[in-house]
Parts: sequence; structure tokens; C-alpha cells
Amino acid sequence: MKKAKAVFICQSCGYESGKWLGKCPGCEEWNTFAEEIISPRKKTEVEPTAKSSPVSLGDISVEEISERMPTEIAELDRVLGGGIFAASVALLAGEPGIGKSTLMLQMALRLKQKGRNILYISGEESPQQIKNRARRLGSGADQLLLLAATDVEEILFHLKQSQPEVAVIDSIQSCMLVFPRYSFFR
Repeated sequence: MKKAKAVFICQSCGYESGKWLGKCPGCEEWNTFAEEIISPRKKTEVEPTAKSSPVSLGDISVEEISERMPTEIAELDRVLGGGIFAASVALLAGEPGIGKSTLMLQMALRLKQKGRNILYISGEESPQQIKNRARRLGSGADQLLLLAATDVEEILFHLKQSQPEVAVIDSIQSCMLVFPRYSFFR
């Protein structure tokens, strides 16, 4: 059985270290580390379910889902294989400043103009910045639902409440899964 171990956690930003540090490398604050004892998790036996049991590919029935939602941006539709595929996730990556946020906002606005239920979630830019960019991109800006949040549980709550057809999370790396005194995706 594993023993409990000591971890030092910055009380300002949540940075974790195996030893006490005078200055936090995360937020550069001084004397913010506190020792916490982490108990090892107990191993639990997982009961197999139909969801977790291996099955032969031949036994899986597949409904032909070929309908895609066009984004109204020809090159983006081409890259996505004809549009947004239902129940899928697409990750847009690239260097800072190349237009990822602008492209996603443009797509969201065009889909909103077509009557789609869209939720744009911003974890990095203020609502005012997004509104200014949306106005530059065209009409429909005032109708788009915007959530400024980084907490994953808060985002999930609003996704359940608004039930969007498309949700844009800009950016996924800004989202924080928060537990008492611990955070991931730093």
C-alpha cells in the first residue's frame, strides 16, 4: 500500500512542488507554499458494463450519419470534410495571431444567421473584445450567445442549460478543471 506524501502548493496560483520553494515559479510570489498531505487513492474494482466490454467491430450496428452542418465558410467546410459532423470535436491549432479566434467567431456568426443555436465560450478574451471583433465581421453579432468562463464545471452547466447545436471554446487550454486547492491544465 502506498503511503501518504507531502506536496507543497502555492496558495496564490496552485502550483505544486515536491519540496518547499521560497519563490513560486508559476506566479513568482514569495513565501506562498503550504504543505499538504496527499492520501493515495484506494484501488476499486470496476464492474464491467456493456459500455466497457470489448466487442467485435462486426457486431456493432452503425447508423449512416452522413449529414454534416455546413459552416458557411467554403475552405473550413472542405477541411472538415463537408462541414461539422454531429457529436464530433474539432481542434483548431496554430501559431498565436494567425486568426483562429476570428475564424471561429466568423463561423459562429454565420451559423447564427442561419438560425442555429450557437454558444461561443471565451476563456481568454473579454466579452467587449469579442463584441468588437464580431461587429467588424458582420451582422448577427448581437444575437450570438457568449459565455466568458474558464471553469469546466461552469461551462458544462451552461452547455446543458443552453443545449447549443455548436459550441466554440476559445481556447480549450484556458479551461481549468478545479478541485479544492488543485487545478489541471495550467
